[in-house]
Amino acid sequence: MEVRISRAPLLSCLQRTQNIVERKTTLPILSNVLIQARSRKLELSATDLEVGIVQVCEASVLKEGVATVHARKLFEIVRELPDQELSFALKQGQMEIRSGRSVFRLRTLSPEEFPKIPQVKSDRSVRLATSLLADMIRRVSPSIATDEARYTLTGVLVQMEKKEDKVLFRMITTDSHRLSVCERVLEQNEAIEELSPFGGPDLRQVILPRKGIVEMGSLSEQGQDGEVEFGIHQENAFVKTESFSMLMRLVQGKFPDYRSVIPSQMETVLELEAPLLEQALRRVAVLSTEKSRGVRLALESGKAIMYSTSPEIGEAQEEIDVLYSGEPFEVAFNVKYLMDVLQILTGTIVMKFGKNLKPCLIHDKNDSQYLYVVMPLRL
Repeated sequence: MEVRISRAPLLSCLQRTQNIVERKTTLPILSNVLIQARSRKLELSATDLEVGIVQVCEASVLKEGVATVHARKLFEIVRELPDQELSFALKQGQMEIRSGRSVFRLRTLSPEEFPKIPQVKSDRSVRLATSLLADMIRRVSPSIATDEARYTLTGVLVQMEKKEDKVLFRMITTDSHRLSVCERVLEQNEAIEELSPFGGPDLRQVILPRKGIVEMGSLSEQGQDGEVEFGIHQENAFVKTESFSMLMRLVQGKFPDYRSVIPSQMETVLELEAPLLEQALRRVAVLSTEKSRGVRLALESGKAIMYSTSPEIGEAQEEIDVLYSGEPFEVAFNVKYLMDVLQILTGTIVMKFGKNLKPCLIHDKNDSQYLYVVMPLRL
């Protein structure tokens, strides 16, 4: 193998592999990136056996070949080099990287050991805008569970349904303390049957793994503007562009019935500006307890008062103006759960409360297709 390539596109491709390769693994090959040089392009592949990606960079291929090298070290080398052309050459079982007067040699592992990432072709796919994916993923990400003991909740439930003359695309996440639902209308006529939310209890649910979702959300940031092809193939989901493809194994298990969690009858409703609430909560949270991160929210006519108390340190209180004319009402929340959604909603928001510690429903005043449900605290 002998290749010449510009540093910038190579660095961008290597950056994405860092989110996929395993740093601690009993299989050393999973810490490597597979490099294939052929026909004026360089293909870089990485996998952790759950998510696999293949990226294509334009390059001057003087001699075709294939090798695997340590992904993180290759990335660190290219990152530190000046922005100029690099050369790769496979010599005596080592990958030689040259740039100016710098020379690096990395040991290789046999490419035969590298897990094969299948090339997927399916007619059951749709075209999605990367900007749409990025926005939806940003909105539901806070509610993805991090507790591996509840593995099903560590992913994102994806649904698609045809409703009258519209196709609805939906993402749902929950960590059992809060729930995020984001729904958008697609500019197309057909929905993927496997993503239908209707089909009885035996219908397979499509739950995408967290690592794959993060990569989907970063496509627009990584210069993959425009559209991607998204679809389902057997027990996997895939995303493809002209220079990038990703295959991810679906999370196995049954996602909770999220519709039953969304409250329908809410006695207390108020409107307020999200930045105003976010700033007030940030200040009051300074004196919340480390364990519960609890903050009390008291509503009175035209105003909301926030309280926090730390028995060993002190207490805080702040009052803001809101649009509310109901009876006095008080509730408490983990302040982090409120702060997370206030990083997303930046305009006028609506908060709806029920009695007896029922969940609170939060959404943008002008966008009820994104719902955030959070459980109150018992303080």
